[in-house]
Amino acid sequence: MNFKLKKYAAASIVAAASLGVASMASAQIDMKIGYPTTADPQHDYAVKFVAEVNKRTNGKIKGRVFPTSQLGKIPRQIEGIQLGSQEGFFAPPGFLQGVNKAFQVADVPGLFADHQHAHRSLNDPSFKPLFTALGENKGITISGVWIYDGASYMATKPIGKIADFRGLKIRVLATEIERLSVATLGATGVPIPFTEVVPSIQRKVVDGARTSLVVAGKAKFPTVTNNLTITNGYYIPCISAFSKVWLSKLSKEHRAIVLDTADELSDWASARSESFVSKMIAEWKKSGAKVAYFSDAEQKDYMSRLKPLGDKVFSNHKNADIRRLYPILKAAAVRQDVR
Repeated sequence: MNFKLKKYAAASIVAAASLGVASMASAQIDMKIGYPTTADPQHDYAVKFVAEVNKRTNGKIKGRVFPTSQLGKIPRQIEGIQLGSQEGFFAPPGFLQGVNKAFQVADVPGLFADHQHAHRSLNDPSFKPLFTALGENKGITISGVWIYDGASYMATKPIGKIADFRGLKIRVLATEIERLSVATLGATGVPIPFTEVVPSIQRKVVDGARTSLVVAGKAKFPTVTNNLTITNGYYIPCISAFSKVWLSKLSKEHRAIVLDTADELSDWASARSESFVSKMIAEWKKSGAKVAYFSDAEQKDYMSRLKPLGDKVFSNHKNADIRRLYPILKAAAVRQDVR
């Protein structure tokens, strides 16, 4: 090959490479967001987040939402985030305990006065950066943190006072603090995957469950439990988790847009969730369920049983991150209590 031909070939290679880079830069970026619920505040948040990211990137990042675990069961979606095959996963942080047990710190019972107090506390600048960093060394970057709902009890028998818990089997998450939260009331905690709760109640494996009345209402709990007791002894948080592998492939600008948007929408999501509760209570009543609240005296007794559990489980926990984060969250809750 003579000099001119070599020069031409080299120029062609450079041009082709440049075209490839330009093509990648102009290509639309896929962003799949998975979550286990649907037609609820978490779904609304995901839809709003995707639309806002699309707008802020001028359509460069094309988001798609996949409710009702369409991308796989929760463990598979978490694995997908870590491997980079899924871009985003929105859910309560307790589901990430296999990544780091310290994610359960946000589930501490008896610490928050109400929905917005819980939201402010988890977003306190002393706590939030440490909490959202818990998955970084496992390939997960977390941005938005917000409150989904307070916990309620739905059961086949009426629960109007603490004594009514005695002897009941209540579905809980598979953590020590979840089991203790019902044990201190006289009930037995039975860990069951969320998707199996309704058939488990039908088969009388358990008498009821402790979870959000919103998500339970959407998951057909009213078809098997006609008693709803609203207690709000602890509040269920949600997080926006993203694949660190995927984020590393984005431009600095696009990466900032994704993370900032998730964070900025968290206040909206928490307020949206709070407004959703009254709507869902009406739906429970429409289904024929009896909706109950504790008397002031019973609620005081209930909270007094829950408050010591955080210290009991977390203060001397073998997980160093739990021991480090728990007192910081307690202090944040004191600062953020504006009653």
